[in-house]
Amino acid sequence: MFQLTPYLFFAGRCEEALEFYSHCFGGKTTTKQYFRDAPMQIPGAQPDWIMHAEFEAFGMKFMLSDGVVAREMSGNNIALSLVLDDVDQQARIFDMLAEGGHVMMPISDIYSGAKFGKIEDMYGVRWLLYCELVT
Repeated sequence: MFQLTPYLFFAGRCEEALEFYSHCFGGKTTTKQYFRDAPMQIPGAQPDWIMHAEFEAFGMKFMLSDGVVAREMSGNNIALSLVLDDVDQQARIFDMLAEGGHVMMPISDIYSGAKFGKIEDMYGVRWLLYCELVT
């Protein structure tokens, strides 16, 4: 299974962006997590910044964050979040995207019980590969 979801970064203006998109599309925020609620402190992140949010309206869905990640981006405030359901497939795709690219965060366990990795491919496209572990 593949699901491609746009991930937008706002460097401190995510809450404002969520209100704006809600006003524009009449949709709703389905998930909102703040950096203050993370089990560990993230260097450079403000506690009241949104670490992760999901927005839905009219069948469209995208993810948002204030994230420190926004500082990593040079004029490009979007990454593609690929949600998978197979860790072996996640690893294969990650390795292929890494060819000629730059591994920003190797695939590792994250506190939600999933596996997550971040990579910039050889074309400068940023990919977030997420795989929830099914038990």
